[in-house]
This record gives sequence, C-alpha cells and structure tokens, in this order.
Amino acid sequence: MEILNNIWMVLSTPNEFYRKIFIIPFTFLETYLAMTLFLIILNIPTNRKSKLLYVILASLTTIITSFFIPSPFNVFINYIFYFTFIIMIFKTTIFKALISIVSSISILGIIGSLILNPYLTIINITTDQLSTIPIYNMTYSITIYIITYILIQILKYKNFVISFYEDIDKKSKMVILMNFIFGIITLIIQTCILFYYVDTLPIIITFLSFISLLAYFGISIYSLTRVMKLTLTTRKLESAEEYNKTLHILHDNVRGFKHDFDNIVTTIGGYVRTNDMEGLKSYYLQLEDDCQKVNNLYLLSPEIVNNPRYL
Repeated sequence: MEILNNIWMVLSTPNEFYRKIFIIPFTFLETYLAMTLFLIILNIPTNRKSKLLYVILASLTTIITSFFIPSPFNVFINYIFYFTFIIMIFKTTIFKALISIVSSISILGIIGSLILNPYLTIINITTDQLSTIPIYNMTYSITIYIITYILIQILKYKNFVISFYEDIDKKSKMVILMNFIFGIITLIIQTCILFYYVDTLPIIITFLSFISLLAYFGISIYSLTRVMKLTLTTRKLESAEEYNKTLHILHDNVRGFKHDFDNIVTTIGGYVRTNDMEGLKSYYLQLEDDCQKVNNLYLLSPEIVNNPRYL
C-alpha cells in the first residue's frame, strides 16, 4: 500500500524530471500515431519492419533531446531528424517528407489545442500544473491519442488519400508547401497564445478560435485539391490535343498513301489494258527501286540513331 501511495505522490506532485520519465512510453505511442497519419494520408507504401524502425528511431530521438536540449529548440531538432528518417526509411521524396511532417504535426496540434481549454476546465487545473504534474500530463496525452486514433479509423474508412502531389510541377509544390508552413506557424502562435492565456479565456472563445483554424486547414486543403485537379485536367486536355494532332498527321499520311496507291493501280491497269509488258516491267523496276529507297529510311529511326550498336 505504501508503494502505491509513493507512486501516486510521484504522479501527482509537480516534478519536470519525473514527468519526462513517465511520458517515455507515450512518446512511442505518439510517434506511431503520427506515422500512421501521414502513411494513410499520403498513401506511402511500406512494411512492418520499416514502421518499427521509424517508431524506434524517432521516439529515441524525441526522448534524448527532451533531456539534453531545452525547449523549444529540441522540437526543431526533432523535426529535422523526423524529416531525415522519413526519406531514408520510407524512400520518399523531399516534398512528400515535408508534407508528411507538416500534416501529422498539424492534426495532432489542432486536436491538442481544441481539447486543452475544456480539459483544464473539467480537471480544474492550470497550465503550469498540466506541464509539471505527470498524472495530468499523461491523461491529457491519452485523450489526444484516443481522438487521433478515432480520426485514423475515419480516414481509413473514407479512404482519404492526398495523391495530387505526384504529377504537379515544382511551382505548385512550393505553393502547397508554403501554404502548409504558414498554417503551421499560425498554429504554433495560436497554441502559444492559448497556453499562456488559457486561464483567462472563456471556453467558447478558445473553441471558436480553433474551429476557425481547423476550417482554415480544411478549406486550404480543399482549395488546393481543386486547383491540382484543374491542373491535371489541363494536362490531360493538352495530351488530348497532342493526340489529335498526331491523328491529323496520320490521316494526312493515309490520304497521301491512298493517292499514290491509286496512281500506281491506274498506271498498272493502263499497261495491262494495252498489253504493254515491257512498259509494265520497266514500271515495276522503278517501283522496286523506290521501295528500296523508302526501306533505307529505316536507318533514320531514333532508336538506331541514339543506339548505333543496333546497326
């Protein structure tokens, strides 16, 4: 019984060091949920070994930096390591890795910010108590993880995937990335303001503030999706136009061949009707010579020009 009392004292007493110790298992869980989010949203193919490797490396990085590097510098260092791990482990592009980090941070940040004020009000604690007392910090984290897990199941059920980034140009990618970055900056500023002034803000103000932020992200993603679909549609129309031009060229070639073929048939018919076999033989030799010249044009094939070894 005394052991349980001692454990409860540690959990309910303000102590930053013990808070970091008790939060270690939750770090692995949060890393797994964040990874699952961007793997689903960006439809990144992977396997169990890669997932396990990423969770271990990213979690250990977060734990080590939390003990040895002061906040918020440790957060930025963590993001750099996450970015590197995503590229190396999941073999993604730089752009996809950036979107992976930004999307997971945004979702977890919005969820945490939305429930912060209601949580403090229900538990009747301050932000200082939340950040220093392990039990409050742990229950707050568990609440975030439960909501995130529910969101993951919804995304799986709806099969929500962002796939437009594969076929867009660099300029459009930069626009999307900058939009997400400014959104993250806004989210960080909003979270800092809320964290320091949450005790004086009414719940309704906090709720409306982050509903607006959530709406911003939703509308931004929807707008970018529509723009990208328009871009892809434009490309398809350009491809269709090129295909139409090719059909016109083929049609003209067929018409030219038909004209030449009609002339050949007419000429042969003339020699046959006049029973001019010598003229027919001469005309045939002329046609055979022309065919040989046309066959020599095969040497102008791009494959042969670019790969002389085929000669």
